Amino acid sequence: MIFLKNSLLICLSLLVYGCAHAQPQDVEEKMAYVERYRLLAVEEMERTGIPASIKLGQGLLESRWGTSDLSRLANNHFGIKCGKDWNGEGYYKEDDDLNDKGELIKSCFRVYGSAEQCFRDHSAFLMNPAKKERYGPLFELKRTDYKAWAEGLKKGGYATDPGYPGKLIKLIESLDLYRYDEITYQDLLSEIGTLPTLTQPDSPEKPKPILVVGIPQSTNDVKFIVAVAGQTVKDIASKQYVSPKALMHHNAHISGADELLQAGTRVFLQSKPKGWRGQETYHKVRKEERMIDISVLYAIDLDKLYDRNKMSHGQEPAENAEVKIRGGKIKRQPKLKSDQPDKKPTPLPTVPQTGALGNTTSTIPPATTSTTTGSKTEAPPSKVPVINVSTTTITESANNKVNPTNNGGSDPFGKSNTLPGAGTQSAGTNGSVVAPQYHLVMEGDTLESLAQKFKTSIDGLKKLNNLNTEQCKVGSRIRVK
Repeated sequence: MIFLKNSLLICLSLLVYGCAHAQPQDVEEKMAYVERYRLLAVEEMERTGIPASIKLGQGLLESRWGTSDLSRLANNHFGIKCGKDWNGEGYYKEDDDLNDKGELIKSCFRVYGSAEQCFRDHSAFLMNPAKKERYGPLFELKRTDYKAWAEGLKKGGYATDPGYPGKLIKLIESLDLYRYDEITYQDLLSEIGTLPTLTQPDSPEKPKPILVVGIPQSTNDVKFIVAVAGQTVKDIASKQYVSPKALMHHNAHISGADELLQAGTRVFLQSKPKGWRGQETYHKVRKEERMIDISVLYAIDLDKLYDRNKMSHGQEPAENAEVKIRGGKIKRQPKLKSDQPDKKPTPLPTVPQTGALGNTTSTIPPATTSTTTGSKTEAPPSKVPVINVSTTTITESANNKVNPTNNGGSDPFGKSNTLPGAGTQSAGTNGSVVAPQYHLVMEGDTLESLAQKFKTSIDGLKKLNNLNTEQCKVGSRIRVK
């Protein structure tokens, strides 16, 4: 008996000790979250009238101060579901949605390119005219009345938990968040001294969803893995205990099992369904977007996508055309890219050949490549497909015969379909012919970075490619040697 009492006392002491030491760390993590996003919350308060205390409090509560899977994997700090008016990427997890049989099903939550986007969309969500009856009364309240705002959010249906207002108010008061309702953006900026880094280094026109690599995720009920730069389908297949052949069958956007994948490339682990299972029926085609890109974006079977739109493989939709992604066949084929009037072609440059090849000129365009390029935008639906671009360079043998009628490749400026200087060789130091070497331009590449990578100069690259500027177009081939 004495032993039992001593054991209970020891366990109780350990429990009290653990709680005493866990609490400060808990508060520390919460304060770190507040410090990271307080300036953004105050900025949004001045722009929209939503109290900064409410914005921060909801962010803390809904994301568990930035540690929840939803906030880490989808940058969703406010638990906002996709809804009918969402055109971005979706993250699926079980919440409180039921099917017709009353069974719990996965809910679709919005995916954001950064926490900043999420904070701003939270404002747009509450200010949506379609939700005026639910949240409109909130904007008639004083921005310092955080208690009334908390009660109003529950009344408007933001959360189903009856204790939601109390939890929100407790967070606001325990962390003194109400003080941010009475401060200006400029005053807080002066107090902080520096701007916090919130966004990813993505173009604001093309935000990219933040997804964790190596962990199976899903879109349109199809599981996929987000690849690390340099991974191959074989690498992923071995970790997922499936055959490379099976994965290649599910990933028409990847050219081979040994292809080096770009960071962020989606590798589907399952076959894709016939159509999109979301609310949208049509997809508006963005610039340079192809059917394979749309197939990856919505996780739709490519053959069925072509069939639904009465298109043949090889045909591509024109920019701003509407491609049907769910339901029966379209009545009328969408406008095709081939229907658009061609721009006047840019004359091919003539590049002198020297050395062992003699003093002749050539206007032979480069051979076509089989790489797949694409773009990422605010993603399903501004859903952003992660389309693969090979990171390897392309070397053409001096002995290869190039078909003069082949117009593959693309100009660094996008002015023509030919690559300046393609098809030429230069003589090595011993008089032997050195085959030209090309690099497929990826996002982030500049002439400066390429010059460093291939141990040459910017002027040398410009001369090799007849360039008058230091810009190079993503997806184009540029000669580096």
